[in-house]
Amino acid sequence: MAYAFSLTLSCVCEPAGLSRTAAALKTHGDGAAELGCKIIYAGFVGAMETSDHKSSGVVQIRDTLRGPSYGDVCANSFLPYKPSLGLDWILEHFPSHEGAFTAEAVRNGPKIILYGHSTGGWAMLSVARELQRREIPVELTVQADSVGITDLTIPSNVKEGAIFHANDVLMFMTTKRLKVQDARKTTIVANVLVKGANHLSITRDPRIRELVMKTVEQLRLSGESEERGMVQK
Repeated sequence: MAYAFSLTLSCVCEPAGLSRTAAALKTHGDGAAELGCKIIYAGFVGAMETSDHKSSGVVQIRDTLRGPSYGDVCANSFLPYKPSLGLDWILEHFPSHEGAFTAEAVRNGPKIILYGHSTGGWAMLSVARELQRREIPVELTVQADSVGITDLTIPSNVKEGAIFHANDVLMFMTTKRLKVQDARKTTIVANVLVKGANHLSITRDPRIRELVMKTVEQLRLSGESEERGMVQK
């Protein structure tokens, strides 16, 4: 996906978001689960915010994706202290299994978008690495004023990565440039200095919102094309 910067678009919830997961599962007679979420958005807020901080762009995108126009999307947001909560929530959208996920389960599973702010950037990439161990791809990772020792390198299961950073008092702590584990598999689609933003307001930069929403729409279109191809076969 090529990303142009002519941009014009507009989470931290607790386990309450899990109720949507349950609603998205339809149990068949043989006990198998049909997953209603074709796209997953998991956001990780910064350490100084609550997981439902309405001023956070992470949360605002989450709330948009929970709207009636996005019935095929499951969106949730988490604190950075326990990234395993976000990982567990993501994995609940894949069929229950024993052992490793099969290639078919991964292929038919939902597409994943991750967004992390501040220490949430570190938490988000730790989740991406756990998904890598399970051979589950991630469509997009977005970091906003990311802070952390292990938030510099994007794992090879991520298709596209982006970073947005502010020129404020934390500029010496935040990550400015990303590395990729495998340049054949991962593309850095944005590395943006957000002028006039501070460590909190950067999450609301419209370019971040547009990138996420554009990715959602592209995944929808590609999913529809795949479904049409299967029907024709």
